Amino acid sequence: MARTGEERVGAGARARGGPAPRRARQGMVLVITGIAGFIIAILILTRPPAALDAEVHLLGSYMVLSGLLRIGRAQVGDGMALARRVIHGVLGALVLVAGVVAVVHPPGQLTAWVTLIAVAWVLEAAVVLTGSTFSVARGLTLIAAVLCICIAIALVSYPVIGVGAATASSAVFLVLFSAAQLFEGILVWLPPRYETIAVGGEDTPHRRR
Repeated sequence: MARTGEERVGAGARARGGPAPRRARQGMVLVITGIAGFIIAILILTRPPAALDAEVHLLGSYMVLSGLLRIGRAQVGDGMALARRVIHGVLGALVLVAGVVAVVHPPGQLTAWVTLIAVAWVLEAAVVLTGSTFSVARGLTLIAAVLCICIAIALVSYPVIGVGAATASSAVFLVLFSAAQLFEGILVWLPPRYETIAVGGEDTPHRRR
């Protein structure tokens, strides 16, 4: 039985001892964002509890990196349907813009900048969901998206729970989010025997031998 082009590429990549190109790209994006998230979370936790403005700068730098990676992946396509690819790229661009603004924002108007970075995390949740194409890690994808929302809620809740609590809780959620991204990246990079892969907007079963 003839194999599809993707299966032939995947078999060739396995013969060379590495994952298929689609797996490599998605896994790389997840691992990079996971590591970056851990670094940002550590920097946030080691700063003074009242440094919420500094957290906005740090989270903005994460958004810049994430936005660039998502735009690059949307340009490659990775088997995503055209509509999904466009949505992924547009969301990545919005995340990038929000990140740049958060990094270079002038002092003052803290509520506005915190709200901006919180909106960026909501967009990041959508980016995470639209960028997942391998069923093996779908559970972790959903967890990561929920944690993005939790980070956003923690940030905008600072007038109620206090700056220190908002900073600490958002950093803890960021650690959990980064862990989910790393584990998802590892699972994506290591192909299982059987999975469902989104190709051209449809879920297509593939059996690995």
